[in-house]
Amino acid sequence: MVYHSKGANAERELMHLFFKEGFSVVRIAGSGTSPLPAPDIIAIKKGRIIAVECKARKAKNLAISVGQIGELLGWAEKAGGEPLIGWKIPRKGWFFFHPSELRNTGKFFTISQKNALENGRSLEQVIG
Repeated sequence: MVYHSKGANAERELMHLFFKEGFSVVRIAGSGTSPLPAPDIIAIKKGRIIAVECKARKAKNLAISVGQIGELLGWAEKAGGEPLIGWKIPRKGWFFFHPSELRNTGKFFTISQKNALENGRSLEQVIG
């Protein structure tokens, strides 16, 4: 329950950050449990669509299942949007990646916190 609450709070925070930047934003509550693929956050501004799979972890590595990445990529392709992984690292902020920037181990797409901190993009960089 605490784990879900942490993730939901991070999603709501990101939703408000996009909104402050002039995007129309929706959060798909329970997106991971829906029978239809959907990202956690959809941000739209003047025809630009950003689909974000959100993670809030303090772990040294982030791992997302191949299936979850496939669903994000499929959804974004159908919608004509940009798929992104948003990782909120406690006390460090949000870092964003295209799924292709993660390492595919066969079962998971992974990225280390070190790599995220060095190569991740800020929200400001994402929205340009």
